[in-house]
Amino acid sequence: MTQDGSEHFKRVNILVRPEQHKRVMSSGLNMSGLIRGLLDDHFSDEKIVLSVSPRVKELYQLLISNLGAEDSELEIYFLEALDSFLADKTRQIDELRKSIKRE
Repeated sequence: MTQDGSEHFKRVNILVRPEQHKRVMSSGLNMSGLIRGLLDDHFSDEKIVLSVSPRVKELYQLLISNLGAEDSELEIYFLEALDSFLADKTRQIDELRKSIKRE
């Protein structure tokens, strides 16, 4: 924001699929505001975006809304999941390397 409280915007043209436009409009969202928010999230130093199944998204929303949890409280568990993922990938790579050496 500028000192007087107003923001300056840059006008751009974007192409979206008809179903995307319909969904944004039917949700009552402002397309420009939605895109600005998504860009802020994408380039944030502290945010990531994960694509998950509808079941996981529903569970996440249920936990956050009913338990008063915040994303920052999940960070330790996310780090543990990343560590577990890396350990699994390391095992897979080691197995592949062993198979190459046997040939």
